[in-house]
Amino acid sequence: MKKWFKPVCFVLPLLLFVAVVNWYVDSYAYLRVTYEQIGSQMIEGQNNVVGLEESNFNDRNLLLACLEEQEAREVVVIGSSRVLSFDHEMFETDSFYNAGMSETTIYDLMAVTGILTKQNTLPQKMVIGVDPFLFNVSTNNEKWKELESYEQYMEAVLAGAEPTSFQEKNIGRNDNKWLSLDYFRYNVSLLPNRERFLVSYTKDWEADQYMKHYDGSIAYEKSLREIDANDVITLTEQSIEEHVVYRLTDYREIDAVSMDYFTKLLTFLQGQGVEVILYLPPYSQMMYDYIESDEQFHLVFQVEDEMQRLAQKMGIALYGSYDPAGSNLEMTDLYDVYHVKAEKMPDTYFPVYLPQTGILMR
Repeated sequence: MKKWFKPVCFVLPLLLFVAVVNWYVDSYAYLRVTYEQIGSQMIEGQNNVVGLEESNFNDRNLLLACLEEQEAREVVVIGSSRVLSFDHEMFETDSFYNAGMSETTIYDLMAVTGILTKQNTLPQKMVIGVDPFLFNVSTNNEKWKELESYEQYMEAVLAGAEPTSFQEKNIGRNDNKWLSLDYFRYNVSLLPNRERFLVSYTKDWEADQYMKHYDGSIAYEKSLREIDANDVITLTEQSIEEHVVYRLTDYREIDAVSMDYFTKLLTFLQGQGVEVILYLPPYSQMMYDYIESDEQFHLVFQVEDEMQRLAQKMGIALYGSYDPAGSNLEMTDLYDVYHVKAEKMPDTYFPVYLPQTGILMR
């Protein structure tokens, strides 16, 4: 008995230290707070969340948590961060959820639709933000793989096959992480800068920090909300000088596979009785003028033409344009180079094609 006493006395404090650090920092929200808990606070409690950006949160895990908590909505918005300022008040319904994500790819759109389809919670109306880079595979990322099982499920559905296997993603507590040394090593690396996963809830609609609203929309931090237009101009000029337009690098052609997925997704949604609306978020006039002046970015216009063609062919409403002229967008209306301020978003959501009229308005 005695020969085991000293090793046990040595090991137990070490294990306790590992567990405490993993619980305290909890960088991936496995122990002290989980995405499942945050989703419940947002959807059931209608609470807004602050501290997510400071916690380096995983927006796809949070999206899954929120979608799993709710019943079918009247309106769902999907797309990139450029649609995240759309909120329930703009659409005049509380039955609303904004499922936008950062750095969205076609596979993210597939995954979100897969979640809604599998749960039988497809909305009455789905607004799809269509950025030109959606069909540029050279700038695709792998963030969508956080929701890979749902994307694969949707691929099977679109192929007309019965999904044979499906693995639910755990966004709740993971007790295996209490004593995980890999998790401990990463958590310890965050301690010197006092970084940890820590969020709080509020009924306020804005805060000094980045805020995620209970309806999925966001309010940017105060520093961005109050940014000077001259700073936005400077940032835009810098991008132009560096010949950078976000995710349009090496854009040689509209990817046929991505466009095929997109078209099949629209067909599927229509077949399920969902009213589909396409939305094209505008660029600033400075950036749009630069895109016009440089031939390497002219696929932007091809994507817009293709969306107009699809809308007319499939009887789908099309709102907005990459051209800022239709929304009278000024540099004072932007948080940064690409994101339009929340109060200006309704002006960017203007009809270009309505199936009931059959007239292309521009």
